[in-house]
Amino acid sequence: MESKENCLYFPMFINLQDKEILVVGGGKVALRKTGTLVRFCEKIRVVAPAFLQGFEQLQVTCICRKFRMEDLNETDLAIIATDDAQLNEKIAARCREQGIICNVASDRKLCDFYFPAVLEQDGVVIGIGSSGNPAKSRAVREQLEAQLKKHEEV
Repeated sequence: MESKENCLYFPMFINLQDKEILVVGGGKVALRKTGTLVRFCEKIRVVAPAFLQGFEQLQVTCICRKFRMEDLNETDLAIIATDDAQLNEKIAARCREQGIICNVASDRKLCDFYFPAVLEQDGVVIGIGSSGNPAKSRAVREQLEAQLKKHEEV
């Protein structure tokens, strides 16, 4: 088996509707990922000492304080997106101990899964992964969006 850095990740679609999702962080990356997740899940908690404008428009529970390890209790999936690398690593380690699948936005080596670029149109969902290269995934998503729009216009 290859190291985690070099392995290919299996693309999988999962029902998140009844899952408890925890997002740690209130910045730009956390906002973008949370904005994607709300389309697929209703039980999202976001913990951060401060939140960017935009979180208030999302159907999520925002908890305005520093993260506590007990925030992981009853969590099925965690998105870790703080600007503190040491904290991110500690949270990821605790997730592994507790069997919680996690994504660490700042360090792909700590990820159990990569957050895909998501394209959703008329009930069709396309997840695009590129082994942790978000710019490449985004470019492919934008190309696909353009193709779908052309197809609709015909």
